[in-house]
Amino acid sequence: MIVNRKRNRLFFVLLSVCVVYNGIHGVCCGEPKRKDVLPIHVAGMELEVEVAITPEDHMLGLMYRDTLEDNEGMLFIFPKEEILSFWMKDTRIPLSIAFIKANGRIVQIESMKPHSLDTHVSEEKVKYALEMKEEWFKAHKVKVGDTVKIPLTAKEKKTAGRD
Repeated sequence: MIVNRKRNRLFFVLLSVCVVYNGIHGVCCGEPKRKDVLPIHVAGMELEVEVAITPEDHMLGLMYRDTLEDNEGMLFIFPKEEILSFWMKDTRIPLSIAFIKANGRIVQIESMKPHSLDTHVSEEKVKYALEMKEEWFKAHKVKVGDTVKIPLTAKEKKTAGRD
């Protein structure tokens, strides 16, 4: 009986260590976990981007990633329009960011350098920020004034009473 308890305790300790290690290793060692994705249209192009909705998602963003494919990115969704600020601490890949109003209009595009502590602040209140691989917007001729079509998330539909 005592041996079984010790064995069970040891099993749960080892299991806990494995779970914690895999979580930390996956985040810190460049093994991105693909989050929820959302289909959006950027200046007529259809993309599926990861979404960051929670404060925890917002803080993690694309940090610790070693690569990002050409048409991959992350859409940061906020509850309401506000002045947004981003930096690149612990972000390994160069990115470009588009700040987007609630109506989908891009109001600002900036390039961001890896590991930089420089802040990139929206000049206007915006609801969304879209991070893509550096120069993606330029390469696809996406500019300020273009429109991004973003479907409502399940949470937004509930809030709007459209379930």
